[in-house]
Formats: sequence, structure tokens, C-alpha cells
Amino acid sequence: MEQRSKRRKYVGIGGDDVPSLGVLEGEILRILWEAEGGQSSVQVYDAMYQERKLSGVEMQSPSTVAVTLSRMVEKGLLGIEKRAGSAKGFYVPLKKRADVVVIVLDDVSIRLTGQSIKAVLQDVISGKAGSEETAKIQDVVDALRSLAK
Repeated sequence: MEQRSKRRKYVGIGGDDVPSLGVLEGEILRILWEAEGGQSSVQVYDAMYQERKLSGVEMQSPSTVAVTLSRMVEKGLLGIEKRAGSAKGFYVPLKKRADVVVIVLDDVSIRLTGQSIKAVLQDVISGKAGSEETAKIQDVVDALRSLAK
């Protein structure tokens, strides 16, 4: 009997060579990328609280955010900076935003099309993809270009 793979509750990246990325983890990474330097767990929580309060989204508990930060360190997504005169650790992303975006897009592309994002984009460029599919993928390419600027 074939063994089934464990079902994931994650969006995007996963596997042996790439840590999975949950929705909360993605939000934390975005906050840290936009911050000036490392942030303590309290600073991450406060930034998330302010954003969610403005948008009316339910907030995670401080302990959930702290546990998620710790797990992100274990996965190799974050590092901890120690600063002189402070007992707190400050979390810093270990991967650049563009690198994570590419990894997530590649993972999703492989899961949905059976091909890497590079192969799908090559099909778009060469005109092998259908016109509706090509237009949708071109929108994604344009969005990625604007993100890189």
C-alpha cells in the first residue's frame, strides 16, 4: 500500500530542502523585511497588532507570535541578533524577500502545473501557453517586476 504524504496547513514553500511557510510566518517576514533592523517579539507583535486593528482582522495572542518566531528560527528563516546592553533577542530575516517569493512561486507552480515557475514562464514567453493562461501569467510577471523595483 502506498504511503500518503502528510497534509500541510501551509501556503507555498515546503519540503526537505526548504522550510514550509505558514500564513502567519509570511506576515511576520513581511513586517521584519519592512522594519529598520532586527525587531524584538514585542515589536513584531505591536506592528502586527496595529496592522490588524486597522484592517479589522482578529489578532493572534502574544504567545502565538513568540512561538511562531521561535519556530521560524528553527526553520532557518530568522536569526537572532544580540545587542550590547539588552537581554532581548532581536529577530532578523535570513532570506531576502525576493528569494522567498521565488521559492514560494516555484513550489506553488510545481504543485499546480507539475513544472517549475521557470518552465511555466518560458512557455509564456515562447507562446506555448494558451492565450488566457498567458495573459494571467503575464499579469504575475508584471507584478513581480514592480515588486523588484
